[in-house]
Amino acid sequence: MRNSNTNNWRSTALIAGAILTAGVVTTTSTTDVHADNSQNNAQVSNDQVTYDQVRATADQQLAQLQSANDSKEAQQATANEQSNAADLAQTNAQIDQLKASHAAREQEQAGAIAQAQASTAASIEAQTSAANAEYQQQINAQQQNEAIQRAANDQQYAQAVSQAAENQQAVADINAQYQQALSDAANTQTSQAQAATNNYNSAVAKENDTYQGKLSAQQATNAENVKNAEASLATATANANKPYEVATTNEVAVTGRVAKPQTDVKVPDYVAKYGIHLEVRGYNGAIPVSDYTYPEFANTYYGEYPDSVVITNKAAESTPHDISEMPLDFQPGLLSYDAKNDHSEKVSADGLTAAQVQVLRALALSWENGFRNNVFQNYREFYNAVNKNDGFVNVAPVDLVSTDFTDDIANQVVANRTKYNVDNNSHTVKDSGMPTEATYSSIINNVTQNLQKNLTSEFNGKTVYTDVNENLTTMQAGTPTLLNYAINLYNSMQGMYYGELVNPTHIGGHAVNLLRAGVRTVGIGFQKLTDEMTAKSGSGVSDRKNPSYAVTFDHVGFNIDHDANLTKEVQNRNVWGTSTVDAQLNTIKTAQYHVNKVPGTKTVTPTATDVQKATASEQQKLADAKAQAQQSLDALASAHQASLNKLEQQYNDVKAQIKANYDAAVTKATSVRDAALKATGAVDLQAYKAQLDSAYQNLVKADQVAAQKLAADRDAKIANIKKTENAKLNAKINELVPSIDPQIKQLQDQHQAVIAHGDAVLAELKAENKAAYNKLAEQFNVQLAAIQQREDAKRANEVRLANNTVVLPTAVNAANDGNVDTVAFPTVTNRLQAETTGRVQPISAPSIVKTATQTPVASTADNKATKADNNEKSVVKADTVAKKQAPAKKSESSQKVDRSSMSIVALAATALLAALGITYSSKKRHN
Repeated sequence: MRNSNTNNWRSTALIAGAILTAGVVTTTSTTDVHADNSQNNAQVSNDQVTYDQVRATADQQLAQLQSANDSKEAQQATANEQSNAADLAQTNAQIDQLKASHAAREQEQAGAIAQAQASTAASIEAQTSAANAEYQQQINAQQQNEAIQRAANDQQYAQAVSQAAENQQAVADINAQYQQALSDAANTQTSQAQAATNNYNSAVAKENDTYQGKLSAQQATNAENVKNAEASLATATANANKPYEVATTNEVAVTGRVAKPQTDVKVPDYVAKYGIHLEVRGYNGAIPVSDYTYPEFANTYYGEYPDSVVITNKAAESTPHDISEMPLDFQPGLLSYDAKNDHSEKVSADGLTAAQVQVLRALALSWENGFRNNVFQNYREFYNAVNKNDGFVNVAPVDLVSTDFTDDIANQVVANRTKYNVDNNSHTVKDSGMPTEATYSSIINNVTQNLQKNLTSEFNGKTVYTDVNENLTTMQAGTPTLLNYAINLYNSMQGMYYGELVNPTHIGGHAVNLLRAGVRTVGIGFQKLTDEMTAKSGSGVSDRKNPSYAVTFDHVGFNIDHDANLTKEVQNRNVWGTSTVDAQLNTIKTAQYHVNKVPGTKTVTPTATDVQKATASEQQKLADAKAQAQQSLDALASAHQASLNKLEQQYNDVKAQIKANYDAAVTKATSVRDAALKATGAVDLQAYKAQLDSAYQNLVKADQVAAQKLAADRDAKIANIKKTENAKLNAKINELVPSIDPQIKQLQDQHQAVIAHGDAVLAELKAENKAAYNKLAEQFNVQLAAIQQREDAKRANEVRLANNTVVLPTAVNAANDGNVDTVAFPTVTNRLQAETTGRVQPISAPSIVKTATQTPVASTADNKATKADNNEKSVVKADTVAKKQAPAKKSESSQKVDRSSMSIVALAATALLAALGITYSSKKRHN
């Protein structure tokens, strides 16, 4: 029997542990072995008192120095104001004196100034009169020239009028001959145009008759061709509509058997009485079922027992018979195992093959994603509680992936755990006896350092949080088959995840780690446990004849500035490697649902579409016949139109020639008339008059332009006269009464120099005061830092809790009773814990310590550094890693004390167990 080997020591350890806890209470005030319930009760050290005293002295002296500095600066500022005011009064007095002297000088020279002004005005007046006289003389000359031109024009026009009267009859005869020539040319044009029109109309009528004959013949040919094509289409359509037999392939959906998890679990009374012992913050002992928001989650705890042997009402539908029947989702509930109906492949005594590991990885990945998605969709309050500070409240998580990238991480973790002999009760951390570079966080940092560096550079100015954590559980099998291992792992993960969802304020570390929306990948490792590890007290392995495994879940991801959109964009990038479990998952999915194709025949009645396809060729022929008919008609119409266009062009050419002949006759008649008129000497009086008037207007316009320039030159000359004379006057007045503006400017500059000097003195004083203040502050900061450093060094291995935690001695195995049915109880000290770096681990002595559960680890924030108290502090995001805390090792002296205590307790426990007639076995499952 697979459980019989572990019956006896379990109850001894349980009872003895309870008695030891009570005994320790009497000697160490209070105890609390559950780290999740810890509070801070810090004692004040001597260094802290010294620190506070120095800090108070620093505040007092700095305040006094600041007050003294403020007083000196205020005094200097007042002195500056007084000095500036005095200098300003003196400067204004000197300026007033200068102004008074200047006014007196002006009074003395008033007569001379007036005489100079009068002389200047007279000179300006004389020169202005001369310039105006010169301008008027030029204007008068222009007007005289215009009068001469106007008189000459009048004389020339009178002579032309007299000559025209003498030639009037000759001109009349010449014009009569000209009009007759125009009339003859018009008559010739009319007769020629009528003849051309008659010829054009006759040719057009002949072309129309020819076209109509060709059109009738072509239309008859086209009708015959279309009729033949339509008959051929009708025959093809009748044939296409006939029913016919075809071969078919029918698709038949096949749904495979999938086990359904069992939620209505019943267990023996002694199991129910023992209760639920999970590492959930806020609980030291059993967790009441009434505390669960969803009571069905409480039943998943019994998955902690090997193959759920404590379930008394196992359901057939919850018992898979092969790997293909394992559920891929992860609804709450447990599976049962039936060795007689196990059709899966065997697992050799050497353990799982690489291919079998990939199958288990594929299943575990599917279950982790199923848990995340089911909690988000149906139990949102738990998901939001975990992600309330990470930007993912009500934002769906991205599915985890298992890739070559994460397989490398998982394989390195397994190799290091094996190398340093880390058992299934310990995480892949330094406290488990391995160097820092061998820990899971170091492995992940090495693999992801380039990605993290790139993200930090890309999101400069934002905080890049690293989400890294590790969950740990134990996998074993009473029957060495792949199915038995898979069911064992499934049930164990049920308790590890759903079992920890007590209520939104009480969630265990494993569930928190998996529900973190920032993680994107998981490396799932399978470490084969040695015989020495499985034989350890508290290993939880009940069947040692088959290989057992420590299963590690190392989650990796990044949260970009708590921004869900940025984080999911990074998660969806192609930077996480290539999946290595798709084939295994697809094989299981295909077995659970696939479609078979079955051959057959059926009679098909052609559809309209079928007929359309079958007659497409004949339809095309009909379309071609119609198109060709139209093309032939279009060709005839085109040729006919071309003939008409040619006739029209010929007609237009004849009309153009007739018009050209007419224009030539008119041009000739005009030339003859003009020559005759010229011979008579006749002149066109109207045109000649216009010519004379135009010449006169051109002269007037030229004179107007010249007059404008003369006026501008005169005005410029007068302005220059005034400027020159006024400059002479100003020079004379300045000679009589010199300006005082330069002296006033000098006095004002001297006053500004006094102000600037006072400001410089005050600025120098402020700088000296600031330097003195900073120097004193720096001295105190150095002193405070030294005190703080001593305090930190002293408290590196100390823990302050409201309830002191005591490391209890290891329980002693009781004798094995092979006649009692075995039940594996998970012990309080071996329950689920969340591991993270940053908290003090148990020390090897029965003293007050702080145990590590669900603590921030491997969570760093890049970019955005802040400063406080002159010390740089990086923003750190706490990411939890679930860990089962192994019992702390005792020092040799402590073990002696524990053994003496245990001897007394063991007697009491043995007597009690004998009276009950029941022995129990513990099973170490998760860390």
